[in-house]
Amino acid sequence: MKIIKNFLKNTMIFMRKLFLISIISIVVSALAAVISASMVQAEVMSSQKALAQLLKDVKLLKPALAERAQMTGDGYYMIRHGDTLDGIIARVLPDLPLRKKILRDAVVQANPHAFKRKNPNWMYANKKIKLPDTNDIHNVIFTGKNNLKSALKSDEQARKSWVHYP
Repeated sequence: MKIIKNFLKNTMIFMRKLFLISIISIVVSALAAVISASMVQAEVMSSQKALAQLLKDVKLLKPALAERAQMTGDGYYMIRHGDTLDGIIARVLPDLPLRKKILRDAVVQANPHAFKRKNPNWMYANKKIKLPDTNDIHNVIFTGKNNLKSALKSDEQARKSWVHYP
């Protein structure tokens, strides 16, 4: 009888410990879920704030770009022999708070006739290039949905010519 009492007592102690451990693990799991959800929400919020700030910055560039266009007369620049795109950007658009790569891409995208294979390092002399405005910079930073749709349609057209097996 004493053996059975000890066995039941030990079993009850074990069950209590097991129950406490399971309760603790549930609470810890719930806390981990709440923390990870708040971190994801914080990342989403910070990316939304960054996007909003980027849009504001692009809108703030409009007066500065308009001022630069007035300085060059009509907003265009005639490429001279020996000019480089970085040199033109440094001379005509020196104080813009944008990365040079974005400005480079905006100039190339706005003036494909002045660059061989859309390469900013291969510029043709004696070509008139348009200095980028806010729309050009916006198009470089944000790729449009239309580009994605046209790419998907061209992929779909290419797939129609594939050989199909039953």
